[in-house]
Amino acid sequence: MIAPIRLLPPSVADAIAAGEVVERPASVVKELCENAIDARARRLEVDVEGAGTVRIRVGDDGAGIPAEQLRLAVARHATSKIASRDDLAAISSLGFRGEALASIAAVAEVQIVSRLHDATGARLRVRAATVLEEGAVAAAPGTTVEVRDLFFNTPARLRFLRSPRAETAALVRAVAELVLTNPATAVTCRVDGRVALRAPGGTRRDALSAVLGGAAAAELIELDGDGEVAVGGAISQPRSHRGTSTGLVLAVNGRRIHHRALIAAVAEAYRGLLPGGRYPYGLVSITIDPAEVDVNVHPSKREVRFRDEGRVFTAVQRACWAALAESRPYAAVIGDPLQQTVTLTTGEPSSLPWLDAVPAGASPGAVIAAPGEGGTSTPVDVPDRAGLETLASLSPLRSLGQVATRWLVAESPRGVVLVDPHAAHEKVLYAELLAAWGRAGVAEGRAAVGGGSQLLLLPALIECDPEQLDRFAAHSDFVACCGFGLEPFGPGLLRCTAVPTAAASGDVAQLVHDLLDTLEAGDRPAFDRQHRVAALVACHGAVRFGDPLAPAEQQRLLDRLVATAGGTTCPHGRPTVLVLDDATLRRAFRRPG
Repeated sequence: MIAPIRLLPPSVADAIAAGEVVERPASVVKELCENAIDARARRLEVDVEGAGTVRIRVGDDGAGIPAEQLRLAVARHATSKIASRDDLAAISSLGFRGEALASIAAVAEVQIVSRLHDATGARLRVRAATVLEEGAVAAAPGTTVEVRDLFFNTPARLRFLRSPRAETAALVRAVAELVLTNPATAVTCRVDGRVALRAPGGTRRDALSAVLGGAAAAELIELDGDGEVAVGGAISQPRSHRGTSTGLVLAVNGRRIHHRALIAAVAEAYRGLLPGGRYPYGLVSITIDPAEVDVNVHPSKREVRFRDEGRVFTAVQRACWAALAESRPYAAVIGDPLQQTVTLTTGEPSSLPWLDAVPAGASPGAVIAAPGEGGTSTPVDVPDRAGLETLASLSPLRSLGQVATRWLVAESPRGVVLVDPHAAHEKVLYAELLAAWGRAGVAEGRAAVGGGSQLLLLPALIECDPEQLDRFAAHSDFVACCGFGLEPFGPGLLRCTAVPTAAASGDVAQLVHDLLDTLEAGDRPAFDRQHRVAALVACHGAVRFGDPLAPAEQQRLLDRLVATAGGTTCPHGRPTVLVLDDATLRRAFRRPG
C-alpha cells in the first residue's frame, strides 16, 4: 500500500534544506566569512577545532546586527541583501538567499554575539533551530558566530564526511580563496590553536603572497584586461606549474566561482607552454555588470550563468594571452630522470594543503608529506632541475647522431641534449605557422599567404559525417584562410584541392578529418581556433617518431629549434628536449663535483 502524502515536520524540512547549503564544515566557514565581508568587515578571525565538526568560530569587526533582529537572522529566507524580485537581477553582495544562518542553525548549536557600533551587544543561542538563550551581553563592535556540534542531528552526513585532514584542508582552502577574492580584509585562520593562514589585508599582491608564499607569488604575472568584461588578477609563469587545476581561482565580482569553460579558457592560453598533465595557478578575477551574470543558480552560490558566456570566455583568454606574450618566455623545465632526495620545508604558508606543493618539473607522482609539529622538514623524492630557461640558451646545438632512428643526441654548452625529433619539429612548425598567420591576419579573416598553401596534384575526395559537414559550413571561411582548399562535392563528400605547405606530405584525408573534429560548433574566438589548427597542421607536418634523418637534416632541425621562441614543449605538451648537464652526469657516474 502506498503511504499517504503528508507535510514534513519543520525539523525534517530544515535538515533537508540545510543539506543543500551546508555540505561540509568548509561550507559553514565560507558562508560565515561571506556574511562578514558583506558587513564591511576589515578584520576576520577564524578558529576551527576538530576539523570543524567540534567548533567553528568566525569573528569580525563589521557593521553588526541589531539586537531585535537576531532571531530573524536565523529564520529561513530572511536577508538584508534584497527586498524585491528586481533586486535578483543585479546582486552585488556575496550572500542574498537568506539561508546560510538558518541552515547552519538547523544542524548545529549556534551562538551569535553582535553589537552595533553605537549600541549594546546582544547574544542568541540556537540548537537545531530552537532558541535556547538570548539577552544582552558585553561585546566589541561587530559579530561573532560560534558553531558547535555540527551535524549532531544528522549522523548520516557525519558519516559521509572525509577524513579530518581532508576536511581541514577544505576549510583552509575556503578561507584562502576568500583572501584572494577580498584582499583588503585582514584574515587570520587558526586550526586547533595553530595559525594556518594569516593575511595582513592590503593589495592583491599581498594576498597572493600570504596564500601562495613569497616564492610562488613572485612567479605570477599580472592580468590587465579592460572593457565591459574586465579581467584582473595574476597567473603563473609557464615555468611554474602544478599537478592539478585546483590552484587556479576564478572570481566574478569578488565571488569565488567554479566554471569549467573559464578554466578551459585559461588552459588554452597556456597551450604549448606547459608539459602534459601540468596546470597553471593564480587568480583570475572578472568584473562585469551584475545584470549580465546570474548568481542564483545553485544553493551554495558556487556556480554562475553568464548572459553571454562566449564574450566572457574570449575576454579571459585574451587577457591571459596578452600577459603570457609580454612575459619572459620561460621553458617548462624538464626534470633529471635520476632521482635524488631533497628536503622541502613544509611549515610555511606556501604549503597550504589546497595548493599542489610539487615543484615545477617534478613528476606528477611526487608526493610531499604533511607538516609535522612545528613545521618540520619532510624528505621527498623529486627530479633535479636542469635550470633550462629558453631553447635559445642551448645554442649552439651540434648534432652527434640519432639513436636507433628515434632520439637525436646533441652537444650544447649546457651539456648533453636529447631531442624528440617529432616534438621538436612540431614545435618549430607550430611557431612558424603562428608567425606567418599572424602577419597575414588569419584571426581577422584574411588568407594565410605567409603560411603557404600547396595545391594537390590530384584532388582528394573525403567522406564526412553530418556533424563534420556542419562544422565545415560554419567555419569554411576560416578554413580557407588557414590554407586549405575545401569545397562540398556531393552528399557527404568534401573535395580537398590544397593543404597548408607545412603538412603537404601528410595523409590528406586524415588531416581533414582531424581538422573538422578540432573545430567546434560553438562560436569560439578566431585566435583560439587558429592555435588549435596550427597545432594540428604542425603535428601532421612534422617528421614521424622513428623516421631516420640524415646528418644534415638533424643539424637543420636543431638550428631551427634553438631559434624558436617559447617554452620547451610542443603544442600538445610533450617535452622537446632533455638536458643532462655536467652536474647531473657526475652524480650518475659518482664523480666528485
